[in-house]
Amino acid sequence: MIRPYLAAYERQEERAARQRWRRLSLVMAADFGLDLDTRDVHATGAAW
Repeated sequence: MIRPYLAAYERQEERAARQRWRRLSLVMAADFGLDLDTRDVHATGAAW
């Protein structure tokens, strides 16, 4: 069995780690001019 406060603490740590990663990604993108958009603008097969 897992104690509820331990599971809550682990979820909070995971959430904080994801937030740190997002923040670092945005700072790096701003500093180095990186594009974080994952969509392919030049994709073929689009019907006009």
